[in-house]
Amino acid sequence: MGTSPPPSCGGPWSCWQSRAQRLNDCQGVVLTSLVVWVAVDQRGPASMYIATDSRISWSGGQRLYWDHGRKTYAAALTSNIIGYVGDVLYPALSLPTVLALLDELPPASTGDLAQRQVLDLVQAAWEGAPAETRSYGTELVHCARIGDGMQAEFVAQILRLPKGSSKWESVRLSLPPVSSKLEFLGSGSRALKAAYGTWIRPTTNDDRDRTSRAVFSAFCDAVGGGSDEMTGGPPQLVGLYRKGPARVFGVHWNGRAYLHGTEVPVTTATGFEYRNSRFERVDASGVLIPRAQRHAAQPAT
Repeated sequence: MGTSPPPSCGGPWSCWQSRAQRLNDCQGVVLTSLVVWVAVDQRGPASMYIATDSRISWSGGQRLYWDHGRKTYAAALTSNIIGYVGDVLYPALSLPTVLALLDELPPASTGDLAQRQVLDLVQAAWEGAPAETRSYGTELVHCARIGDGMQAEFVAQILRLPKGSSKWESVRLSLPPVSSKLEFLGSGSRALKAAYGTWIRPTTNDDRDRTSRAVFSAFCDAVGGGSDEMTGGPPQLVGLYRKGPARVFGVHWNGRAYLHGTEVPVTTATGFEYRNSRFERVDASGVLIPRAQRHAAQPAT
């Protein structure tokens, strides 16, 4: 992993070349891999998740990256989760504020209002950001739950800010009747699609492999496979259940425990729900918790 700045930089904000070159070389770029999916049981949508990798890369002549950048966010009090791909600077600075405001504002009463609320907050958070500081476009994935229990409504949208634009666009994602990925985003989307194809049967007559396990396992296979140089580091995971606020999940990856892409000591990271690369429920040390279901280690055939 690269740890020193590019030749044109003394650090992320201390380049000495021309202003345009300074902005292009010193700003982190996170093209990344992201998947958003819904889990459906016999009663309807039961949960929703966003997973990303943790790599942030820098543009310029020298190939540099950092594998512990946070890309997923979960509200502390409300049922909202967000992940991003594209430029890193403004999402990293603004999304914590957006989630904090959602915790302070009255909850939306409908899915449309929940999505509009986030669109308005994001638009306001990016207000006045110089277009020349954004070398790439930005895509945010926002998921929300309205209500609790069996009457809860799950919604998901993609917010897009094209390069050079100051106006955000919103696309609502349709929810399928079975557990399934909703969208793959980022530079690693091709690898994600290929891996997902190995975990599900190419037929619509058998839905047994349409599971969260298949989606997250495929995601971990793609991230670990290394085919996209802009993707790497440990997976990150946030989600929504039918009840309660948004959740941050720890991920046990390559024998270590991670939260938001950062390794945490096993002895102090016990207050979170953990998943391994097969979406099994484990503790911070990677041991299957009591009564947790063990999942298949190989794709369906």
